[in-house]
Amino acid sequence: MKIISWNIRGLGGFEKRKEVLKLVGDLKPFIICLQETKLQSCDVFLCSTLWGSSSHAFSFRPSVGASGGLLTLWDTSEVEVWSTESREHVLWCRGRFVKSGEEFLLANVYAPCDDGAKQVLWDSLSMRIQASWREMVCVCGDFNAARHVDERRSVRGSQRSVDHIPFNRFIEDNNLVDLPLVGRKFTWFRGDGLSMSRLDRFLLSEEWCLTWPNCKQVARLRGLSDHCPLVLSANEED
Repeated sequence: MKIISWNIRGLGGFEKRKEVLKLVGDLKPFIICLQETKLQSCDVFLCSTLWGSSSHAFSFRPSVGASGGLLTLWDTSEVEVWSTESREHVLWCRGRFVKSGEEFLLANVYAPCDDGAKQVLWDSLSMRIQASWREMVCVCGDFNAARHVDERRSVRGSQRSVDHIPFNRFIEDNNLVDLPLVGRKFTWFRGDGLSMSRLDRFLLSEEWCLTWPNCKQVARLRGLSDHCPLVLSANEED
């Protein structure tokens, strides 16, 4: 089982789409969650340029102007999705893994930068997660928040943001598991090479971790985006 989460920072250009297609071809994920597509429309043709010719389906939330936008694609031979729901800053998918029959709830998140708007998002995610008690839940994406002050490094050196406090409260209140990040410490890098943060992650319910006890999340090389793609994987044979 593999799930990819990536803030792609725009899918308008051919090179970005080619990069997604190569990642999908190399890793063969069950699901890929893309944030900040900056697209106001999406169709079957565009998704085939990202996924290739193998069977797939998708759910889409448009951008607001040139800001935001979410896209979730999945391999229909591995994943059956029977409902999707587009909400502000989050795209929900409910379905099951075909081979194991395990049902899941997946949230593809692109959090706002404003602290007040982030708190509204944490509250709405919490309501949905707590209503899905004892389900396998995966919340992934760009949370625009770090968990600890050492997950941010800035050229200014000052740690003015305290968004880690409500973010940690959200994680703890919902008993979500934040797996160690393999591959690198930070997931977002400014072009100056001096400012970097861990803004992207997978957060998993305890039920998910009991079902896939050998899950790991790995950060790959950045490519054309200023965010690293993250890969959540579990070896079913192990």
